[in-house]
Amino acid sequence: MSRSRSVGALLLVLALAAACSPPVGRFGPAGSANLGSPAPGSSVPGSSPVPGSASPSAVPSGSAASSPAGSPNPADQAIYAQIEAQVEAIRGLRSTRPVTPVLLDSAQIASWLAKANAEQTNHQALADESRLFIDMGMLPAGSSLEQMQTALDSSQVVGLYDPVSKGLYVLSDSGGVGPSAKFIFSHEFTHALQDQNFGLAKLATDTPDQGDRDVARTALLEGDATLLMTLWASKYLSLADLVAIANQSGSAAQQKQLDAAPPILRQGLTFPYTAGLTFVQSVYQSGGWAAVNRLYANPPTSTSQIIHPELYAQGVEPVAVSVPVVPTSLSGSGWKLTMQDTLGEFQLGIWLDGLKSTNSGGADAVAEWGGDRVGLYEGPNGQWAVVLRTVWRSASGAGAFDSAVGTLLPQLGSPSRTCASGNQELVALASSQELLPLFAPCAG
Repeated sequence: MSRSRSVGALLLVLALAAACSPPVGRFGPAGSANLGSPAPGSSVPGSSPVPGSASPSAVPSGSAASSPAGSPNPADQAIYAQIEAQVEAIRGLRSTRPVTPVLLDSAQIASWLAKANAEQTNHQALADESRLFIDMGMLPAGSSLEQMQTALDSSQVVGLYDPVSKGLYVLSDSGGVGPSAKFIFSHEFTHALQDQNFGLAKLATDTPDQGDRDVARTALLEGDATLLMTLWASKYLSLADLVAIANQSGSAAQQKQLDAAPPILRQGLTFPYTAGLTFVQSVYQSGGWAAVNRLYANPPTSTSQIIHPELYAQGVEPVAVSVPVVPTSLSGSGWKLTMQDTLGEFQLGIWLDGLKSTNSGGADAVAEWGGDRVGLYEGPNGQWAVVLRTVWRSASGAGAFDSAVGTLLPQLGSPSRTCASGNQELVALASSQELLPLFAPCAG
């Protein structure tokens, strides 16, 4: 999902997967979300970081220091300072300016996110993306991606770092510093170190028409912070601490809301953690933190590189693909190319899996992804068309995609058409059968 809000750089920790799955296998089985996938997964449920959404430059009134939570007391601040030193030692990076956490309760977290969303969201871009996902069958008719994402974030977030204001916030309903708060802080402080040492703005993780690249680079950030968090926890948290984190990993209501979210939202939320963790861990194991640091000078450009780290190592870049212009026969009649984006291997896998809760089948069908571009076209009287152009790294990869698409399209209920040529395939969906030859002028 593209980060159509200027919040793409806001780095959140969600209470959806709890602790992450240990990079080096120190605590629990790896999890799922792509904290690399979803948060690194995991097995120590508690909180898990997830890419976020808004990046306002100020904390909404009623949050931060003016709130009942506010800054930690001096004794607790000493604990946070100790964690900072421990994280710096593990990560091999030094802080260049102080980072004082602000403690927020659940209501204040929700308020902060609501204000951030109102001030920083590109509302039109998210509305356009909503219609694209609806037309492709990834969201129910009438859905608002913005409303659904905001509600999901508000229910799951347990911490965040804002690269704009440089503020770091941790959920603490009690106002104290328990194991979960320490765990969360180690992750978010890592984001502060990333920002201070590499400059998060340089990664450009919030470009409306580069959704796949945005997700890949967010996975780098979350995978890095998740790996550090797990290493820190394995060294400084006791078994009792980990059990406490697991027991605070989120309410049944939170889990129910996460489970009920459409796959494009649910998996999009967790992918940067789980898949990001796997990607960063592979780099770390081959070259340590020095190799991870080099990723920031040459960041991944596709989720395909995140899912298959060997592609990044080999320098396999996505193929540039373009979408067609509005057909000549429709020009001047109110038709326009409303938006375009790159879905990438990760999101295409979710789409091919339909509305299932997992994307294993879809993932197999897009494993040879080479590049894509999708366009949403809209005309008068509610008419629309979606054109997806794809390129595959092999003929067998193109064939696997063609087979999966052939199974999916009849289930969507909209007129559709495909056209294959070598390692390329075009897919078109439209509001009427008559539009298909115009947007997909191919045989068959």
